[in-house]
Amino acid sequence: MFELTVASSHILRNPKMASFTVAAVSLAVAVIVVFMGLLGGFEQEIITSTVENNPHIYVQPKEDETYIYLYRTVSSFLWEYPGVEAVSARLSGKAGAKYKDKVRGVEFLGIDPADENRLMKVEEDIVGGDFQDLRSRKLSAFVGTKLAEELKLDLEDDFILARGNQSAKLRVAGLFETGSARDRSQIYIPLSTAQDLVGKGDVVSEVDARVADIYQAPYIVSDLRSSFRYQSKSWQDMNEDILKLIETQKWFINIFYFLIFIIAGFGIANTMIMIISRRAKEIGILMAMGAPRRSILKIFLLESLILAPPAALLGSILAYLAANLIMSYDIELPSEIYMVSKMTVVMSPEFFIYAMLFALLVNFVAGMYPAWKASKMDPVEAIGE
Repeated sequence: MFELTVASSHILRNPKMASFTVAAVSLAVAVIVVFMGLLGGFEQEIITSTVENNPHIYVQPKEDETYIYLYRTVSSFLWEYPGVEAVSARLSGKAGAKYKDKVRGVEFLGIDPADENRLMKVEEDIVGGDFQDLRSRKLSAFVGTKLAEELKLDLEDDFILARGNQSAKLRVAGLFETGSARDRSQIYIPLSTAQDLVGKGDVVSEVDARVADIYQAPYIVSDLRSSFRYQSKSWQDMNEDILKLIETQKWFINIFYFLIFIIAGFGIANTMIMIISRRAKEIGILMAMGAPRRSILKIFLLESLILAPPAALLGSILAYLAANLIMSYDIELPSEIYMVSKMTVVMSPEFFIYAMLFALLVNFVAGMYPAWKASKMDPVEAIGE
């Protein structure tokens, strides 16, 4: 192909121009890929903290009620969906925990240990005892480590859990540590024990579920709402503000990408225009020899496009190195501001595909005007320059 041969020879004869173009685009590619990785890491951390560590579906009492009476029916309904991995009926409430002369306000959670472990992977947080003992030991409890420290509780110690006129003497069957505020305030007890404390019979305060595909949750919730009067919510409903924040952040990032595109494009276009002005005589000779204007246009567009793959490759390498450099440092972030505790970069294969597309696009767009300008030259005037 005549145009490709000429374009290649132009690049080889002008290594400085080629190097500048490749450097400009590769830096733009590297910045964009790293920012994609940072945004991906941020989203992953958010999802891990707000979704993976919490139920995906929440079924709560009717608006005018406090408890769910038909919780077994709701549980069976949820289990009918193929993607459902866990369903746990839970009864929560406030109570006072007393041991010797120490008293603390706590939140008890009455559960079936097997169901709750499937839902929340509780056993990963157990630091003492067997969580499944809650099934066979009705008057037992698992206590958060911080709460146990405050009450001076040890394994197999007995303490009083009181709620209104109801109370129960429970034995510490084990301890758990999540690293969150729950360690200071929560107690797991058998569901039947919680029901005795509440005194409302065979009821629960919520039925929660986990699904294999978290994006299936809204569809299941929609079916729940049409089948029951209970308040049903998906993890998206529960974290609506966070999801809106992520979407807003994506808009700002896209604007940032666009600005990088413009800056890189202008740099390339400026370089190409300078090259065309220096090659005016050469362009005129080509046209005088019979090269059509269309071929001149192709030559300069090809020059831009030929430089795109090496620019994308170099930019991807720089991005990969930068990502590894960032990850080599444990950069902590204030979770109360950023909702994540550390900076994470996630490198996904599609990011590098986007890098190639970006390089091709910016080189093509930036080369269009200079190429068009070259094709419109008058051969006589060009040779005379």
